[in-house]
Amino acid sequence: MAIESPLFQSAMELIGHSITHYNGKKELDRKLLILHLANAVELILKDLVLDAGDSIYKNPKETITIQGCLSSLEKHNVELPLLNKIELLVDERNALQHRFGSPNELTSIFYMNIAQTFFKEVLKLHYDQEYDEIIKQFTDESDLIAFRMNEPTNDQELDKLKDLAKLHPLGALLAAWTYFEKELDLFIEEVGLNYRRRRVSTIELTRGTYESMGLVIPAELIDDLIEIRRIRNMAAHGRMEPTLKQVKDTVTTIEKLEAHLATLDKDVIKTNALIAKEKYECEKSGQTTFLELFSSAETGA
Repeated sequence: MAIESPLFQSAMELIGHSITHYNGKKELDRKLLILHLANAVELILKDLVLDAGDSIYKNPKETITIQGCLSSLEKHNVELPLLNKIELLVDERNALQHRFGSPNELTSIFYMNIAQTFFKEVLKLHYDQEYDEIIKQFTDESDLIAFRMNEPTNDQELDKLKDLAKLHPLGALLAAWTYFEKELDLFIEEVGLNYRRRRVSTIELTRGTYESMGLVIPAELIDDLIEIRRIRNMAAHGRMEPTLKQVKDTVTTIEKLEAHLATLDKDVIKTNALIAKEKYECEKSGQTTFLELFSSAETGA
């Protein structure tokens, strides 16, 4: 898939503009942020439709809607992340186009996080590109620096969120959670547990989905993870304003989880992940794995 496509270029330009408006913090900025994000998603979906071999026109003067794009991509089995949340973003855009007013700060943060994650995964999956590198071409450097100031990249910056929480608890909480998801994604990729080409969720961690492969989380940490996930979800959906203590507890739990992941035997997990990947790919293709053949020979089946 070509990043030189006009649709791709226009989508990334809109994402670049959305970062500028996200930093602006004015009422008009929040409205333009939602409009730019939704329009960027629509353009990238249309680019994917074209790449799948379908037309984006339903008549000579009118292109298909986002729902039309999704129907086309589903028909071609094109994998897309966060579809339910992307549909919420589009609904928010449509509502803003037909009413006065603008979204609040919480809504802006929520949809910006969704759009960022969506584009990171789509660019990696369908364009073989790293979002963090591509976005530099479409955003003013000072805007990008300002945007990333609230995104911790190491343990020291993560710990500073405890101080930020005194002024902006919601922003600190969401930034901490974003940091944790990034660190978890890096770990999952390193040990090869992303063989299904999708993100491993924190719900899977709490359910012990990968314990048999060596990714074991102590019971007390699972309880803490469930609690901070509950707090994050309630805050992200506007059902509560996190307290200073809740933000500090969230950061502390993330630090403990990060430290625990570092103690796990990655070689063991990698080996088990390779076996699981082979089985998964064989099941998809209807083939029999080597281990299954060996087991059948042993039992005389």
